[in-house]
Amino acid sequence: MSSTIIAVLGTLAGAVVAGLMQQLTTARAERAAQAERRRQALVEAVPGLLAALVEYRGHQYMRLRSLQEHVPETPEERKARYASRGAVTHAMDRLYMATRDQALLDAAQAAMDTTFAFEPHDRTDDAVGEQAREAHSAFRLRAAVYVYDHR
Repeated sequence: MSSTIIAVLGTLAGAVVAGLMQQLTTARAERAAQAERRRQALVEAVPGLLAALVEYRGHQYMRLRSLQEHVPETPEERKARYASRGAVTHAMDRLYMATRDQALLDAAQAAMDTTFAFEPHDRTDDAVGEQAREAHSAFRLRAAVYVYDHR
């Protein structure tokens, strides 16, 4: 009788341990899947912001050239330039939803701020454009390091 009780207790203990191990494994797998989803969201958000920054700088550069050549901006060109600025803001919002890493967000903000600092009506020299490109590159590098270090 005592051997039967010991066998039943052993079976119950084994079932409890197996259940706990299954729960731990499931929780670990869920955390890994969630981390991969976050990483993938970041992998999508970063190039989106980089592309939007390039697009906006392109519009600003074309506006500067038009001013230098005394060519007035058309309503369509203005609308496209404003839309590209909005695309930068939208891309930045997506980045904020993809990460809480403050250093990465700071690098993105610096890239955005230096890009927005280039205003064609100021007839800004190439230094501002160079600063924007440098901030863009710094953000790209910071993001790449972050993505590959958080695999």
